[in-house]
Amino acid sequence: MDRMKILVTGATGTVGGHVARQLSGRGHDIVALVRDPAKADLPADVSLIEGDLTDPDAVRRALDGVDRAYLTMADDNGAVFAKMAGEAGVEHVVLLSSFTAVTELPSGAANFVTARHRAGERALTEAGVPATFLRAAGFDYNILLWVAGAADGVVRAPNAGVKLPVVDPADIAAAAVAALTAAHPKSGAYSITGPESLSVRDQIAIVNQVLGRSYTVQEVGEAEAPGSLPPSILETMGPAAAVVTPADGVRVLTGNPPRPFAAWVADNARAFPPAGLTADR
Repeated sequence: MDRMKILVTGATGTVGGHVARQLSGRGHDIVALVRDPAKADLPADVSLIEGDLTDPDAVRRALDGVDRAYLTMADDNGAVFAKMAGEAGVEHVVLLSSFTAVTELPSGAANFVTARHRAGERALTEAGVPATFLRAAGFDYNILLWVAGAADGVVRAPNAGVKLPVVDPADIAAAAVAALTAAHPKSGAYSITGPESLSVRDQIAIVNQVLGRSYTVQEVGEAEAPGSLPPSILETMGPAAAVVTPADGVRVLTGNPPRPFAAWVADNARAFPPAGLTADR
């Protein structure tokens, strides 16, 4: 594959950070558009451009000479980026989208997650930009939302029995990198999920096994959910989201199966607070 210039947005975030690090050292010119360079803990071969995705001038500067780009949604639902990418003739864009773009949640288009990702996909399509849409399931690290409030060892979560095919953010990034670096990128939409559907109860059982913890799970109503999450977010973790089942998007794009939740837990042991330790630890 010839040397390319690849733009990464959202590189100070989880998935975007994985994308930048996975692209590093592959012989391409990698640039990252970031709002705060001081927060960018990235490899030395990733060049930083300061700016916001909703600022046309910043996006135009970031896209100068770019062949391909990875896009994380911004507050304008990708409108500015799509317009600038179309004008710049960017060869291919990989968009971090969501299963909500094609999954009907109780509030429908009023759900801001649904609205954002539908608008983002539509903006690129209408701008005529060749694109790959990675419609990701919920992330493995969402379990930390509930564990963070478990100082007494009790994980309180709504819809604790709802099974979802949560995915490792590193797998989403691997799918993005595979599309970005392919000789002939695959356009279209891909369902990006983990290898199995797991409820909060299932995930906590795995955490206990992998990390030697003794968390218990208590189901609470959505109004009592810790963290004051908005209804739109809670819907993405509720019963309506359970229609999403494990898919082969990661394998199709990368050639490898998605990693199990237990592997993510082991890699991120330090993210779990000390509560829930067993007596002998």
